[in-house]
Amino acid sequence: MEYFDDDYFDDEQIKLLDPKNVSSLLDEDGPLASFFEKYEARKPQLALTKSICRCFNEEAIGVFEAGTGVGKSLAYLLPAMMWAKQNKKRVVISTGTINLQQQLIEKDVLTAKKILGKSFQDMKATLVKGRHNFLCLRRMTQALRENDFFTEGQEELEKIKEWATETKDGSRSDLDFMPSEKVWSTVCSEPDNCPMNKCPYFSGCFVMKLKREAENSSILVANHHILFADLSVRAEGFGYQGTAVLPSYDNIIIDEAHGIEDAAQSFFSSEISRFALHKQINLLYRFRRGKQSGILSGIVSISKKAELFTEIINLLEVSTASFNILEEQALQILQTYQSKSLTQTSSDETEKLLSCVDNFFKNINSLNIKLENLINAADGEEDEEGCIRDGLVILRRLKKMASVMENFLARSEFPNDVFWFEKIKTSQGEAVRFIQTPLNLAPIMRRSVFMPMATVICVSATLKIGEDFNFWFNRNGLYNFTEKRIIKDFFPSPFPYEKNVVFNIPTDIPMPDESNFQDAVNETVLALLEITQGKTLILFTSYDSLQKTCEYVREHIAEGIKILKQGEADRMQLLYEFKDDVTSCLFATSSFWAGVDVPGESLSHVILVKLPFAVPTEPIFKARADLIEKSGGNSFMQLSVPEAVVQFRQGFGRLMRSNTDRGIVTVLDKRILVKRYGSIFIQSIPPTIQCFSETNTILNKIEDFLYN
Repeated sequence: MEYFDDDYFDDEQIKLLDPKNVSSLLDEDGPLASFFEKYEARKPQLALTKSICRCFNEEAIGVFEAGTGVGKSLAYLLPAMMWAKQNKKRVVISTGTINLQQQLIEKDVLTAKKILGKSFQDMKATLVKGRHNFLCLRRMTQALRENDFFTEGQEELEKIKEWATETKDGSRSDLDFMPSEKVWSTVCSEPDNCPMNKCPYFSGCFVMKLKREAENSSILVANHHILFADLSVRAEGFGYQGTAVLPSYDNIIIDEAHGIEDAAQSFFSSEISRFALHKQINLLYRFRRGKQSGILSGIVSISKKAELFTEIINLLEVSTASFNILEEQALQILQTYQSKSLTQTSSDETEKLLSCVDNFFKNINSLNIKLENLINAADGEEDEEGCIRDGLVILRRLKKMASVMENFLARSEFPNDVFWFEKIKTSQGEAVRFIQTPLNLAPIMRRSVFMPMATVICVSATLKIGEDFNFWFNRNGLYNFTEKRIIKDFFPSPFPYEKNVVFNIPTDIPMPDESNFQDAVNETVLALLEITQGKTLILFTSYDSLQKTCEYVREHIAEGIKILKQGEADRMQLLYEFKDDVTSCLFATSSFWAGVDVPGESLSHVILVKLPFAVPTEPIFKARADLIEKSGGNSFMQLSVPEAVVQFRQGFGRLMRSNTDRGIVTVLDKRILVKRYGSIFIQSIPPTIQCFSETNTILNKIEDFLYN
């Protein structure tokens, strides 16, 4: 195996990366042109690149925090592409957001190729999306044949059919309209519902085309969920050679690594909801417009146990009814709460809920037994429509749902899992989702990520708490990890925060737990927006607080300032309007604290209304906090504060997105000044111009900074 030289960036390479030469390779106003204007600003990027080369060289784990503007994408792409070419190895790059995935494929890979020279022009890099993003020709044909949609759905189906003859990749993003989730879920590819080379549409399959492209690629760009989908299959026995969800690889770069635990938690959780249940039942059997449809009739027609048909139809109805009763009981327990775990309910509530769980489990288990008997007695040679295979897919899904319910009943056998339920809003009202989630992901991360891979490199702008990585290490399985060498480092942002950012905290605002805090927020936000004349992202931790402040501002704001509010349009549309209109303000909550990239004047001010502490009653957080307390620790300092600091740093990072950006960050939560833990938040951000004073003084400071 060929290794990098420790001094891989020798004089010739550094000369190649000279600003003048790089500028000639890029458009004058290209995304990286301004970054390379000054050699001094590039030093952190070159240092990060060398550290990543070292990780490849030593087959080590790299954990690197790189501040905004370091250029981490290019810093890991250069060594990844060199390593892949020299050793004929594949490198997987996993990110948390589609925006970064597109940036890597559409811009950064091309830039890296230009820097590395002619011999890299043919290197293939492929964006790998989940199956649900792609059209399945077989399922589309089935949906058209059944003709079982209302008029609106049928019209969408016909449009998709026409598009299917023209599209090159079959990706939903290639459609010129956004199909409803109901229609798309009926025609998209599904990982457990694919006959592979036995499919009559195999030669034209869009997913198989992507798989072939991936197998011929040196660089794969994926999201965290796809990465874990692949790693879990391999860890459970498939092995690390050959193609699972992804082709084989043993080198991973995890960008936006601050969110890797949440992605893993989501993937390794199991759940059941009314919609998931109804979808499978409707695929089996439905009676509409005076006729019956679904695959059950097809299975019955070729089964020696056709007499089970009536029993199965009855069990479908009974299972649906018993889940509805379970859902109603859960809603009674939740009332004003969004979610609860079984440990957060009273003994009486738990008993009633689990009685409903037991009733539903018995019904769905009986259904599964009857359905399995029916399928096993079917004649495969007569199965021209593939009903048996489709039936087995549905049976497998129903068994998984039954397993979740069975585990709820046997929860004491899963001491490391949280059993909880939450409300979800639908067009038909409220519904409930029942979820089983692993509490400690560290062993899973060790077993599926860090142990089997030759090199794992984790990078993000927000990994440290204070001066160390201990919190992230502990949560992700690297604390006291000795099986591989760990190389860690911090690369500060080259952006001039100390002269381009004013950091404000009003000292005369009430504490968040005081009754007049919301009124003060309303008035202060209004005053701040009038000073900046828009150009502001206001981040809340509560949607209720957001609504109150947004309503107040809309009633009192001067004309000429546009108010955008999360929930009134989809995320991408809101961000587009916010970027396009410099007089606009965007009121948003948790999902906008990260992943918002608005360089320039359109985002000149970020207001953080409260420190982003997790809701203490949130089931998973509460279970982790209880575990810390039981072991003699302090859950507030060991869990609440570190999690809030990471989120706080993400929110703060929305402001400076280029070397020339300048603006203001205002925090309306003075706990950051008066509580002992507050200093951790201040220490977690770069040096700035600080103004910790009364509101009027801050308003004057902002005015001077922006206009004088």
